[in-house]
Amino acid sequence: MRKKYQLPVFASLDQISIDLPRLQQAADNLAHCYTDVCSANPKLCEYHPSRVDKVYDNCEQINLTIHNGLQEVGDAAESKKARLRRNQNIKEEGFFNKPTEEYTGSYFEEIVSQFSHDAMRVRITRLAPGAEIPLHIDYDPTYATRIIVPVYSNDLVINRFKVKKDIIDGYLAPGKAWFLNTGFAHGVLNTGLSPRIALMFSIDGQ
Repeated sequence: MRKKYQLPVFASLDQISIDLPRLQQAADNLAHCYTDVCSANPKLCEYHPSRVDKVYDNCEQINLTIHNGLQEVGDAAESKKARLRRNQNIKEEGFFNKPTEEYTGSYFEEIVSQFSHDAMRVRITRLAPGAEIPLHIDYDPTYATRIIVPVYSNDLVINRFKVKKDIIDGYLAPGKAWFLNTGFAHGVLNTGLSPRIALMFSIDGQ
């Protein structure tokens, strides 16, 4: 397993085939399904209350996979240190792998199935014009590999990473699958006039 410093902050995965018009149509068909992130993921928001105002309130999403109901997510009162230690072993994000009706047989599923490892927390996200997801850290790539496929974007959408004291900005073009190194502080700023919509998921492996 490669650690964060052995990997780029982001990279295009050109071996993954994306039919952008087809992906856009699939996303457009679900445009009425967006909800706020806390409603979509109540347990996750319970565990990260400080992140709700700073991160989760700034975007909307559509869950394409949900909690499988087979494993119990931990206690929100647990200390952050204990939770991180336990979560590194059992990977609670992997519990969010039950396909929704909208996902099964969809083009989203076709894209995700090109990866050789199981996917977790498959979702569509929408970041409004002028909105920002500030710098934050989710987990190291040894835990899971974050993938993003922009559906609609523009070159005024800035993906930002902080590596030690350096700020690295990049633009993730639509119609490609991208690796995001979530072990580094990362965020997104949409300075354009249209929403940034993206298919996002994590892979249980590298």
